[in-house]
Parts: sequence; C-alpha cells; structure tokens
Amino acid sequence: MRAGGARQEQRAWGRAQGAGCEFAREHTPAGPGVGKGFHTPKRGDGMDFTDSGEGLCGPCSARETSCLAMLRVAPVNLKILAYTLEVEGHDSRELLRRCGLCAMEELPEDGEWVPLAQFDHMMAAAIEITGDPSFGLIAGKSLALMKYGAITPVVLSTPSLRALLGDVGHFAPLVVPRAEIELVEEGARAQLQIHPVVQGGASGRFRTELVATSAVQMLRLAGATPADIQAVHFPHAAPADQLSRYVATFGPHLSFSSKACAVHFDARLLDAALPGHDPVAYLSARTRAEALLAALRAGNDLAEQVRSALLLAFPDVPPLPVLAARLGANDRTVRRQLAALGTSYADLVQECQRLTAERLLAEGRMPLKQIADALGFASVHSFHRAFRRWSGQTPATWRSGGPMPGVTSHAGLSAPAQPQVGRCG
Repeated sequence: MRAGGARQEQRAWGRAQGAGCEFAREHTPAGPGVGKGFHTPKRGDGMDFTDSGEGLCGPCSARETSCLAMLRVAPVNLKILAYTLEVEGHDSRELLRRCGLCAMEELPEDGEWVPLAQFDHMMAAAIEITGDPSFGLIAGKSLALMKYGAITPVVLSTPSLRALLGDVGHFAPLVVPRAEIELVEEGARAQLQIHPVVQGGASGRFRTELVATSAVQMLRLAGATPADIQAVHFPHAAPADQLSRYVATFGPHLSFSSKACAVHFDARLLDAALPGHDPVAYLSARTRAEALLAALRAGNDLAEQVRSALLLAFPDVPPLPVLAARLGANDRTVRRQLAALGTSYADLVQECQRLTAERLLAEGRMPLKQIADALGFASVHSFHRAFRRWSGQTPATWRSGGPMPGVTSHAGLSAPAQPQVGRCG
C-alpha cells in the first residue's frame, strides 16, 4: 500500500518536456507568473545567487528550471516558516523583510499560491538568520506547525497512524503541489519515504529534515519507542558537529549519503489506536477539509478546461466570451472563477503560448518562424520578445540548453512585473 505521491511522479515533476510540464500544471492550483503582491528576491536581498544553473533541485537545465517555476505552494507555508522563527526565539521580521513584507498579517493563509522558488528563497534565508544549518530538526516539531488550517484538526483527532498518514497525503494538495510523505509497507516493517517539495542545497536539506522530523513525531504520537524506529536514511552527507542532535531526534540507527530519505519502523504501529481520537471531531474536521479540497479541485478543473481549449484553438486565440461559450459557461462567471484562483484569461493565454513554445523548441523540428505562426504571433520578432520575457533568454538559446543571461531567480523565469504590495520603506 502506498500513501502520498508515487515515485514515478516524484521523478517526473521537475522535467520541463512533455509529461513533465503536464505534471507541473496538474499539481499546481494557481495560474502562471509570479504571485501577485509578493516580492521576488533579487541580488542584494541577502541571498546567495549564482548564474550557474543551480536550481531548486541542485544543478538544473533551463528546461527543468522553467518547469519548476510553474510549481507553487500555499502562502500559509511562508507564514508558518516566519512564525516558526518567532516561536523559536529568532527575528521573523528580517525574514519577512527579505520577502518584501512588513508583518506576518500580510501573508494571507488562504490567498493566491506563491511560486515554489519564493518558498525556496525563504527557507534559505531562515537558515542564514538562525545560523543553524540543521534548523529543520527544530522546525519539524515546532508548535508553529499547528497553524496548518484545516489539516491540523484532522491530524489531532485521527483514529490511527494509518489513517493519519492517509489523511496527510490526501489533504496535502491544500498546501503543497504533492504529498511529501509516502507510506510503503513491507510485511512486518514499514517505511515513510520523504519526498520534499524542494530538493538540493541548504533549503532542500532544511525541508528534508523538517518533513522527516514531522514524520517521526507522527510515529511517536502512535507510541513508537526508540526500538520501533529501525533506521533513518538521509541523502545528504553526515553534518559536522550535528550528529548528537540527529540521534536525539531520530534515534541511533542513522545513515547519510543515501539515495533518498526514508524512515523505517515497526509496521504494528500503523493500526494502534491513537489517544486523541475523537470520532465526532474527526468526522467534522475531515468533512471540512474535503469540502476545501473539492473547491480547490473544482477551480483547477475550470483552469484546465480553459488551457485545453486554448491549446486546441492555437494559432487562433478566441475572445473570452467565445471560449466561455464553447465551455458552456458565461464569460463573467469564467472571469470571476479564474480571478478567485489568482489568474486571468490573459495569463492562461500566455502560459499556453509558453508551454507550446517550449514543447516545439524541445522537439527541434520546426524553425522559429513556424513556431511563431503556430502560436499566433505576428512575427518572429514579437515571438522572440515574448519568449525572452517569459524565460529570460532567447528561443534559440533555450533550445540549445545554453546559459541563461540576466536570470537572477532560482526559477529561471523573468515574468512581467506585478504590482508590489506590503513593501516596507
């Protein structure tokens, strides 16, 4: 039995060609571009940027970073990270400042999802501010995690560890693109495979430690003893001078530089009754979470219908009333529902143009003139200008997988400027 995202999806989500981009679109509950109202970190914000192609998952090609830029997380993740610093005695104001925010209240818990790259930057900044390379071990059991909205009441009232893990995986899309914990049963043994949404680098290690620590906390909630936690594997090298902290958190059976992160434990824990189970509270909390998840998916379904209709219509781009009629909807209804997702018809048109352009460039069969025509551009020059705005590089450079001049974000995208709100100073 497996709970959470499958390994094949985990491998595929960072690919920018074909199925990789499809996966990113299907697992990202908001529209394209950068999050409105959020500051995208730049050089001079205290972050360490390079132009070497180092992306969210370590060294990435331009195609991979382009696809990663489409992935988003709920803003509650950023708010909880800032709150974690505050709870643990650190200065959360500096962390917020690096994201262009004056106060935690400016992060709407249920607002438009923000680029995963921004969350990546924020985690790296948290490590710098705390001066603790293993801060994920603290964050993974911080009281700040209790602020995960609709998911927290479900976790607190669940009947068993098995149900808890199933619920965490099922409702993960409320806050992240995919589940980060996957249950794999192996007879008398079981393991929790950790698939953090950010991998590689300081922020990838932080997220891995946080999720693994949270997973072990779930096992302890089910009554796990040190003997029940049989092995814990980490993909990064053994951290210098930090081993005692790892032993205190995970127990003595540790290994580093492994292929992946996983927590092995006694499978008997899965069906042990949890002391906090409340049938009425559990049913109520789960019903509310299901309603929120259904609403999120319903909105995504509309965005996907619009995308599909646009892709079928290229090189023509029908006006919104025409496309809405093809979907059997009113254009004002479509506009309103897309706005609720933080996107617009114009945003989706540009996203589909970019996705199609990347696919055709990756295939390498069509000259730029034909690609421009296929996307409805008036000339190669206008296509060239639009593609450079989307990706930070020319179509020819992108096709060859060459360097990315002028790109200063991990995501590798240079989106149109958005209005900045909540900026300090």
